[in-house]
Amino acid sequence: MMKLDVICATYNRADLLRNALASLAAARVPPGLAVRAVVVDNNSGDHTRRTVEAFAAQAPWPVLYLFEQRQGRHHALNCGIAASDADLIAHFDDDEVVDGEWLAVMAATFADPAVDYMGGPAFPIWRAPPPDWLPTGAYTGVLGIVDNGPVRRAYGTPGFEGMLTGANCAFRKPILDACGPYSDAFMYAEDRYLWGRLKEIGARGWWVPELIVHAEVPQKRLTRDYYRRWSVQEGRNLGKMAKGQAGLLLGAPRWKWRAAVQNAAIVTMGALFGSGSPSRRFHAELDLRQFAAYFAARNLPFLPEGYYDRA
Repeated sequence: MMKLDVICATYNRADLLRNALASLAAARVPPGLAVRAVVVDNNSGDHTRRTVEAFAAQAPWPVLYLFEQRQGRHHALNCGIAASDADLIAHFDDDEVVDGEWLAVMAATFADPAVDYMGGPAFPIWRAPPPDWLPTGAYTGVLGIVDNGPVRRAYGTPGFEGMLTGANCAFRKPILDACGPYSDAFMYAEDRYLWGRLKEIGARGWWVPELIVHAEVPQKRLTRDYYRRWSVQEGRNLGKMAKGQAGLLLGAPRWKWRAAVQNAAIVTMGALFGSGSPSRRFHAELDLRQFAAYFAARNLPFLPEGYYDRA
């Protein structure tokens, strides 16, 4: 019998959380798997606790409610992990619904002792048509969208650029213990921080396309300003994490400088002549903002935290 704790960190989204927990309760539990839901209330001011208590009263397996007063998803996740004594730990978000075979796919994959962790896709639930300026590629993660293709692949293999994200993932508990808690130094970069630690300790993980969740696309994120703030925070965190790199020019790899020049040209041509699609132009603008924040974090650490947010 394998014990699995499914951690869901939540903040002021009780109605979405109700749907998330209902989908988890409806998922098939395969023989040999004991499931518990661990809901970490990250200092919510709405009816989150009542929602969890009502769900626990009729849930098909145990439910643990935890309250984490310190604001921040990394605090909530650390709280849930510290309270777990399970063999396996899975994460999914309060604005997601899991596929009916989510638990079964997880158990079958962990039947291989060589698998330390896994991640799967988070497909979008659109409530309105996406705007034409919406950037693709690396910026799909801003909306919680994750899709690395239909084929199972080992993370870190040549040609596969997929990164594990917290929207849909599972681990053996000793692997999370070896990684240590999420760091306060990288708020809003929990996924990238953990991804770096997994690589440092040599953990072995797989992209599992059958491990499916569906994520609501919040309307508040469908604004250019939200994307701009996100790209600046991402650049700042990347700058903080970059250490021990060789071949740098003024604190940044040469390829970043080349990309910055190319993106500046795209933005300039778009502003002057309207060339390029709205999506491509905005993608280039975000890359420039991210590079500026990266450069500042590497070379200008004395600047206040919100300095480049005004850009």
